[in-house]
This record gives sequence, structure tokens and C-alpha cells, in this order.
Amino acid sequence: MTLLRPVRRARGPVVVGALVVLAAVVLAIAGARAGQGLLEPDGVDPEGSGALVTVLREQGVRVDVATRPEDVVDAGPDTTVLVAFPARLGTAGRVALAHAGSDVVLVAPDAPTLEALAPGVRVTRPSPDLLTTGVVPAPACPLPAAVAAGPLTLDGAVYEVDPPAVGCYPVDGVAPVAVSGHTVVVGDATPFTNDALDRDGNAALSLTLLGAHPRVLWYLPDPGAGGDAPLADLVPRGVVWGTVMLLLAGLAAALWRGRRLGPVVAERLPVRVAAAETTRGRAALYRRLGARGRAAAVLRADARRRLAARRGLPPDAPTEALAPDVGKDLLDGPDPADDAALVRLADDLDELLRSTP
Repeated sequence: MTLLRPVRRARGPVVVGALVVLAAVVLAIAGARAGQGLLEPDGVDPEGSGALVTVLREQGVRVDVATRPEDVVDAGPDTTVLVAFPARLGTAGRVALAHAGSDVVLVAPDAPTLEALAPGVRVTRPSPDLLTTGVVPAPACPLPAAVAAGPLTLDGAVYEVDPPAVGCYPVDGVAPVAVSGHTVVVGDATPFTNDALDRDGNAALSLTLLGAHPRVLWYLPDPGAGGDAPLADLVPRGVVWGTVMLLLAGLAAALWRGRRLGPVVAERLPVRVAAAETTRGRAALYRRLGARGRAAAVLRADARRRLAARRGLPPDAPTEALAPDVGKDLLDGPDPADDAALVRLADDLDELLRSTP
């Protein structure tokens, strides 16, 4: 019976903890398989691209997903390669794209990718007006997708362009879309997302760019393929969310089961302790801490209590009533400056008590 009692007490927290862990694992797996995230080809959330992929397939365009450089090398000229996250390419990915012979669409690429795949295009800072409004004028370039789209609203990166590269939608000498050879650079992922596909000319731009050939290779570079990706990119999203949920669940359990401190409760001592031992122990603590002021206050408070009892006065009676002649210096004086002064104070208080009837 004694052994069963702690088991019964622990049963509730163990069951709750197991349910929390199970829920976290299930949600992490579901989140990893739900096709969510920016530019996910089967993504159904606002940042995904499931709607665009569906329309492309309805128009007879084959859409395949690639994650490794070797999947891109043999793409060929009848394929458009969309690179969703160019910063993850690494050297191997950039080399594979350069030798693929395909049309390439880069979404907000970094500087090394531009240098390797889009010569003459350099990322730069947008003007304040462009950042504020995001509205760009007519395309002013021969790119068929831009001509079909007309004016757009783009709020991403912008580029400086040197011939023979061409900039589209130029504003103040920079362009949010650029063309360099067989590579099209788009500084914003918005036109390819579910949430924005039906706004402005986003559908015309994305469908014309990706529907120019019978096949689209949707390239989601594996963060570890290039060997130079940060460690955070190598952790699956489901693991991150699962860890966060476990931490939150642990915090909730700690708040639920944590011990709450209440007011101090007086408790009877398990054994009787002689008053002399208690006094010596407390005196030793005061001496170790050098608390002469505290020790003097205790001695004076005890003298006041005993004097008040002898004279029939309340404990908070004024000093003049307790000891009219010498009480002021003894009962209300300053703290002792050293141990010798504390000893003298104790002797003087004893003498006062002896001389007071």
C-alpha cells in the first residue's frame, strides 16, 4: 500500500505529459506534411504556390519538384527552372544551373547567384518612394511576361542593370525585374503566391514566365546540398515547431504543478531546545555577521518590555516613563561602535533592570 501511493500521485502528471508529447509529435508531422511555407509547390497557405502549380498543370505544363543539383543538370532547353530560394544553392547548385541550358527564373537571388547566373544584374537599395508605394510603372522592356502582366505592385529587392542585361519596371535607375540571357530575376516572391495570384498582373507574369515551355522544374534547393548553408536551415521545420511546442507545454506544466509560495507558517519544533542554547546560537550568528546594531536592538527591546511590566505600562510607553533618569541614552542611544561597546551596553541594561523595582 505504501508503494502504490506515490505511483498513484505520479499517474496524473505522467499521463498529461505523455498526451502533450504525443500531440506535439502528431502536430509536428502534420505540419511537415501539410505543404505549408513560402513558395511550396503544393502549399495551400497564403504564402504557398499550390494555386499557380494547379493552373500550370491545367494548361498542360508538367511541374516537377527538384531538390538536388543533379536533378537540374539535364533539364534541357524545353524546361523552365524556377529557383525558389537561390541563397541555398551553393556552388554545386549554381554550376548545375549554368550547365542546364534551361530558362531560369530566380526569386530574390543573392549576390553570388546573380554573379554566376545573371551577369550585369546587381542587387541594390530601393529608393524611399519605391519602398513606400511599391507601385511600378509599365514594364518598359521586351520580356513577354512583363508585357503581358502590365503594371504591377512589387515590394521586394531591386537591381541595377548593365547592358546587355535589361531591367523591367524601372524606377529611379533600378528595376524589380531584370533579364540577363536566359535568366529572369524577380525581386519579390509575391507574384507566385496563392494570396496574390489574382491581384494586378501577377497571374499573367507568373504564368507567362513559367508556361513558356512544356515543363517546369520547381527547384527547392536542399539547404545542405551546397555545403555552405547555416545550421538553422538544416533543421526540418517540423522539428523546430515540435521543440517549441514541447517547451511551451513544459512551461504550462511548470506553472500548473509548480509550488506556490504563501505566507510564512509557524511550525512547532520537533524537540524542545533549551533557552540558553537558543540564545547562544543566535548570539553566535549575530557575532559572525557583525550585527551589533541588531543585537543592541534586541537587548533594548527586552529591557523595555521588562521595565514596562514592572511599572504597569504598555510595551510602547515612552522612554521618559520607563527610565526617567538614564533611560534615554541606554534605551534610545546609537548602535555600539564595536564589541566592547556592545558588552558595556548589555552590562548597563542589566544594572538598570537591577536598580528598577
